[in-house]
Amino acid sequence: MVLVGFFVIDGSYVWAEHPPAWQLGAALFGFAAILLLQLGHSFPRLFPVAPRYRVVTWVLQGLLAYLPIMRFGVAWGGMTEFLTASAVLVFSAEIGWPLFCLCVVGDSAVFFHFADGWATIAYNTTEAVLIPLIVIGLSRMSGMIVHLHRSRAELARLAVDGERLRFARDLHDVLGYSLSAVSLKCELAYRLLADAPAMARDELTGVLRTSRKALADVRSVSRGYREMSLSGEADAAVSMLAAAGIRADVGYDCGQLPGPVDTALAAVLREGLTNMLRHSKAEHCVIRAEAHDATARLSVVNDGVGRASRVVHSVADGGLAVLERRIRALGGSLRHAPDADGWFRIEAAVPLSEPALPEPASSRPARRAASGDDDEAQAYECVYPDMVPTAATAITSAVLLGYFVASAVLALSFEPGPGRMAASAAWLVGACALQVAQSFHWRLPWSAWWAGWPRYAALALQAAFQFVPSLLFGIEWLGLPGFVAGSALLVLPAAAAWPVAAGVVASSTLALYLVGNATQDIIYLSAYDVICALVVFGLSRMAQLAFELHWSRAEIARLAVITERLRFARDLHDLLGFSLSAITLKCELVRRLAEDKPVQAQGELTEVLQIVRQALADVRTVAGGTHRMSLSAEAESAVTMLAGVGIQAQVRLHCGELPGDVDTVLATLLREGMTNVLRHSQAKRCLITAERVAGAVRLSLVNDGVHGSGEPVLDSRGGGSGIGNLSTRVTAVGGSLSAGPRTDGWFELAAEVELAPAG
Repeated sequence: MVLVGFFVIDGSYVWAEHPPAWQLGAALFGFAAILLLQLGHSFPRLFPVAPRYRVVTWVLQGLLAYLPIMRFGVAWGGMTEFLTASAVLVFSAEIGWPLFCLCVVGDSAVFFHFADGWATIAYNTTEAVLIPLIVIGLSRMSGMIVHLHRSRAELARLAVDGERLRFARDLHDVLGYSLSAVSLKCELAYRLLADAPAMARDELTGVLRTSRKALADVRSVSRGYREMSLSGEADAAVSMLAAAGIRADVGYDCGQLPGPVDTALAAVLREGLTNMLRHSKAEHCVIRAEAHDATARLSVVNDGVGRASRVVHSVADGGLAVLERRIRALGGSLRHAPDADGWFRIEAAVPLSEPALPEPASSRPARRAASGDDDEAQAYECVYPDMVPTAATAITSAVLLGYFVASAVLALSFEPGPGRMAASAAWLVGACALQVAQSFHWRLPWSAWWAGWPRYAALALQAAFQFVPSLLFGIEWLGLPGFVAGSALLVLPAAAAWPVAAGVVASSTLALYLVGNATQDIIYLSAYDVICALVVFGLSRMAQLAFELHWSRAEIARLAVITERLRFARDLHDLLGFSLSAITLKCELVRRLAEDKPVQAQGELTEVLQIVRQALADVRTVAGGTHRMSLSAEAESAVTMLAGVGIQAQVRLHCGELPGDVDTVLATLLREGMTNVLRHSQAKRCLITAERVAGAVRLSLVNDGVHGSGEPVLDSRGGGSGIGNLSTRVTAVGGSLSAGPRTDGWFELAAEVELAPAG
């Protein structure tokens, strides 16, 4: 529409020359050819073949822009401005911008040749820069927004891949060593059972200690992939340290902390505890968190220095170093070193006042507290802002400034006296300032306040700045009616915006007529106002959209990472929680059998070793995110496991082959159910059934271990996800989950999943 508007302006001047019919037809053909060439340069995907011959098409556009000037003179001069824009759109920046400058000189030379005064030369020189910038802005910004929109999915994928790598590293660091140690100790106990059962019992005691520690680590790592708060981390620290056999002394007196401060200190506490559990032999840990004097302080102190084979702060180049950068970004400090008493101390202090963000909060989606591992991405966003919003803002600002300069030149062309000149300048500056506020209200510090009634008041004031001076200055005042019409499109609802914008342009045209402007000038200025309104509306909206897309990219990536973390937590709990619980239970059984029934104990240890190997494979499976489970295989494993702990199991599977995702979910459900039966019930009998019913498959897990209180035995204690986790999985494949005591006193966990019809 903008391009057509420019052609209408130049076409009106060609028409005013009253050329013969064949020349008028040739001019129309030239306009159409330049329009198609410009569209091809602005939007390469419109004509996919054209970019291969971009040099040829640009030269052809140059011939069409300059040769008709020999016949139509300055009436055809506006076509050279499209050639100027195409120089940047067609060629690389190293070639395009020098050609841009050269074309501006050529365009100015044309108008200088035909001009009859300094005002005309100044105005046309301004237009020689302004119109190409408009074309470049509309073309490039639309392309940038498309690219930005498409890049969001790729950014989310890369963020998830990075998170998966980090999770794999954590699993290897936290669980790889523990499972390997369990495997070695079980093999040693197996060899000692026949000849030295007492020594075998000692080894099994070590296995139990390691497996319990691994269970605590599973809860720690699983919890580490969820949202954080300092109070929540402090509460969780008590149970985590108790599970690891470390005395904890926790004091929390911080109240409600600002989001970034709360998240950063929670990350420090988590990292400090993780490193203590991994790298020290601490027996006592003191955690203090308090807020006073506008500063939040956290200290984590443990007595692991001196007892450990290596000093805790040797890991400072890893997670703590990242946290130190994050704390500094909030204006705080982080210290970590042994103190005079030989204890290792981590201290963080962060001001409670939040630092200024690089953009107003209203201009992007609300950002929830993220985990400590998002800090590098957030820091990157702050230090290296995306160039698309910056470029969009720069282009829009340059165009608005260009319109202001062009209007100022027109006002000066009437050679007003000093008083009228000062008054005109004041009106123009006021109109331009209001337009900047309307176009960039989402970037202003008072954006939340401006978004309401002040925007409508500003629009009314813009209208006053346009029409009141015309009563005072008459023909000398042209103003910026395009700004008023463009702001109407930005501010008002769509149903009212377009009629109001049309009314503004019509009123301006009527005012031009009433004060005595020439017909050709009225046509030119009216078309110019329409173009100005569309440009102001289009560039302002695209600049805001570019900004919102930029921040939505970050939000989409953050949500993708959170989704992947929740998957990690579910898989970690479902796969490894069961294995580690089984290892612990079977090792306790082997310890009791070691001296009296060594042969049976060896058989149980053989199964433990199989479970350990499966757990090591599960570690890789969880991190890879491609695990596939089988309901029938899990049922066989469940029977063996239940028999090993004295629970009578009966299995009836009559569901046939299931789709991969349904099979995996039901197998996960069975494994989670078995884990909770082993942990939380005193069951003696268990019945597992799976059958097809009316286009669906139904899995039921029933046991007689329900508590006397009637409370479900399947819960989320101990860091698991329980019914909520399983319900999420089952719902994802179009099923439903139920759990609770039956009328006969047994506890039932049941899931029913609809199956897609074959074919």
